[in-house]
Amino acid sequence: MPQRDERGWHGAELGGSERGVPEPRVPQPGEPERRGPELSEPEPPAPEPPAPESEACSPLAGSCPGVGSARGRDAAGREALAYLRAAGQEGRRARRRGAATTLYGLLVVTVMLGGPYLLTAADGSWWAGVGGLTRVRDGLAGTLPALWAVAVLLAARHAAWHGPVGVSLPGAGWALPQPLSRRRLLLPRLAAVTGGGVAVGAVAGAVAGFVLGTLPGGSASGGAGAGAWAGATLAGACVAVGVLVERYDRAVLRLGPRLFAPGWAVVGVLLTLAVWAQAGGVPHGVGRVLLWSGPWGWAVQPLLAAAGGQAPVWPVASGALLALLAAVAVWCSHAAPRVPGDALRRRARTLGEVTASLYSLQFRQARRTVLAPHRRAGRARLRLPVPRHPWLLVPWRDATGLLRAPARLAWAATALAVALTASAAAAGGAPPHRVLLSLLALAALYAAAAQLAEPARVDGDDPRRAGTLPYARGTLALWHAVIPAAALLSALALALGAAALTGAGHPGWPVLFLAAPTMVGAALVSAYRGSMPAHVALGVETPFGNTAPFQMAVWYLRGPLAALLLTAPPLLVAAPTGLLAMPWTPGLLGAAVLHLLWAHHTARRGD
Repeated sequence: MPQRDERGWHGAELGGSERGVPEPRVPQPGEPERRGPELSEPEPPAPEPPAPESEACSPLAGSCPGVGSARGRDAAGREALAYLRAAGQEGRRARRRGAATTLYGLLVVTVMLGGPYLLTAADGSWWAGVGGLTRVRDGLAGTLPALWAVAVLLAARHAAWHGPVGVSLPGAGWALPQPLSRRRLLLPRLAAVTGGGVAVGAVAGAVAGFVLGTLPGGSASGGAGAGAWAGATLAGACVAVGVLVERYDRAVLRLGPRLFAPGWAVVGVLLTLAVWAQAGGVPHGVGRVLLWSGPWGWAVQPLLAAAGGQAPVWPVASGALLALLAAVAVWCSHAAPRVPGDALRRRARTLGEVTASLYSLQFRQARRTVLAPHRRAGRARLRLPVPRHPWLLVPWRDATGLLRAPARLAWAATALAVALTASAAAAGGAPPHRVLLSLLALAALYAAAAQLAEPARVDGDDPRRAGTLPYARGTLALWHAVIPAAALLSALALALGAAALTGAGHPGWPVLFLAAPTMVGAALVSAYRGSMPAHVALGVETPFGNTAPFQMAVWYLRGPLAALLLTAPPLLVAAPTGLLAMPWTPGLLGAAVLHLLWAHHTARRGD
């Protein structure tokens, strides 16, 4: 038996065949010796391949002969950036031509539509028929800082997916991995965005300031200048906040909704404060605190003074804001090159996907793309017990989904409050205002129903999500109506009950109660509408132009438009008289049944 020791095997001779290697052939006597390739004359050594360009001579690394390290990198970086600029010159020219054409069209339309109103406002006749001008002017101390701060917060939210520091998608794939100077690559783009934003903000602010300057006691020319200052500083602040969000992108992604939820709460508080200030309920001390509480108040003090308000030391506030913006500009010039590369690449991809979704009219897809990096799975604080009956599965699923997204419940409650307030205000208004307030009330009621019908919208966008449920799509759409209808009817019933006990009810509230199922059906129609057909986007040529924009608007809004047409007449009749005519009640119930059947047909067509 062969045995193995430290030197190898012994006790048996292993031939070549046993080792898996062919044995060498021994030449026979008289046979010429054959020499294989392994026994041939040694070939001269092949020359070594040249080192790769990155190792032999890399200007970016500064290893070229006769070129210093820093000087080589600088020269190579300039050459690469010059090549990038030359390669993208044609595309930039096309974008500039498109932007110039769009700007020209907007300018012509704005001058034609808004020019007569500005001329009317210039001589003070625009405010002649408006009452409570003193209250409006005094309320600017609380309204203008709130609007300025809201715009900055919205800019921060926008920077979470598309900030002021950015590169194109090809540049993100080629230029960012190269050892190029980030300062020379990113700062020109940031400067262009800042310049464009400041110019647009100054023009828009000048127009708004001109209008406010025509208030009694104000100066139109001074208002235009102060408005331009407020708009330009607002644009600069938005850019600075965007740079801050991009620079600390990893922290923003890690915090997610916990960072933006307080921001949206602040937005709601500030907007409420602005409305309260215009209603005359904010004390003068609160307005003064807002004017000096931060840059949102410093920027609007000149505009308030030009409109005839109380801002006697606005030059001090303007100087403080100018010093702050100068310091922020220096910080942005140092922070922009330090934006992480993954943040720039993700924003470039997101912008490309959003642009493609908008061009293909997939607005929901664009919204999901924007919210995807910052969306986290919610955890319901109130857990509903799993139902024992199969027919409760879909309502339990929808209720659990809404509990995991409390923001939707908050927005639905806010929209419902707006609907109740607008319908109450329509009772004592003039006929034109009554129509507008009634339509606003019904639109807010539809918005509340749409927020509560979000589970149906998710199932409509992704049919695989509900593939395991034992229902067809049409039947599933009707099951999705249970929770929104129950929530709206319960809330409106509580409002009607409280109004009956306190005597503070309004005639339009019963109409809203009866119109709630119709709005739920309209929300389900929109949830299951699917993709737009091609013939809708093509349109028909007419002497007044192509009908494609009108057709697309009607296609997208067909559900709520039909609901408004069927529910607006009862509300208009009930608001001034205080009576709900009996023929309208069956009509509202029939409208609800019609919209639910429409939602069933729309969802079934997608099977």
